[in-house]
Parts: sequence; C-alpha cells; structure tokens
Amino acid sequence: MNNDIKKYIKYVKKIISIHSKDKKEFIQLLTQKIIEFSNEHDSCSYQDIVDEFGNPNEVAGSYIETLDSDEIIKKLNKKKIINIFISVIIILCISVWGFERYRINQLIDEAKHTKMKTYTAEEYKEKIAKEKQEK
Repeated sequence: MNNDIKKYIKYVKKIISIHSKDKKEFIQLLTQKIIEFSNEHDSCSYQDIVDEFGNPNEVAGSYIETLDSDEIIKKLNKKKIINIFISVIIILCISVWGFERYRINQLIDEAKHTKMKTYTAEEYKEKIAKEKQEK
C-alpha cells in the first residue's frame, strides 16, 4: 500500500470519529477497493484516488449518512462519558499525589523544627556500640 492510499484512508478515518465494527468493515472495504484501483492504474496518485472515489470528506459523509442518528448520538455520548471519567480519574490522582506531597513536606518541616537529635547511620552505629560497652 503506497503513501497516497494510507494518507487518503487516514483522512477518512479522522473524519469518522465513531469507533465501531461497521466503521472498521467500511474502512477495510474502502481500502481494498482503493488498492484494487491502484493496481489497475500505474503510478496512481492521491489526486487519482480523489477523482475516482471523491474527497475524504465526501466519502466519510456518505458513510455517516447511512448510520442511524440514534446510534451516532449514543456512541458520541458514550465517548463523552468515557472522556469525563478519564478526566475525573486523572484529577483525583493528581489531587491525591498533591496532598501526599503536602503531608510529606509538613512532616519534613516538623522534623526540622523539633529539638530531637538526629543521627547519621554511622553516628547511630557508634551510639549503639557505646551503649553495649557501658553495659
């Protein structure tokens, strides 16, 4: 499949924003017909494909006209609901992460302002060794 065919099919897919089994079958059939046309005509260009099949807007429009309007509305609403759900999940994750970062920073600030003696790993080992010797 040459680049002109891929480009044409890509435009048609982009225009038909609904994802369904019917769309997949339509795209496969269209691709097959364009490949057959390309095989029959040497050095087939993008313009040759447009001249034979119509521009991508027309092809996509004719496919969309064959669909039931209720089905289109359902699919678009489903897509909208999925996008809202994903957005809410992302916002929740970012909020939880931000709250956790805030709490960690609070704990770090509290630790800096307490008068507790903190030890490095080596200092702590030395302290334990001294305590063992004293016993």
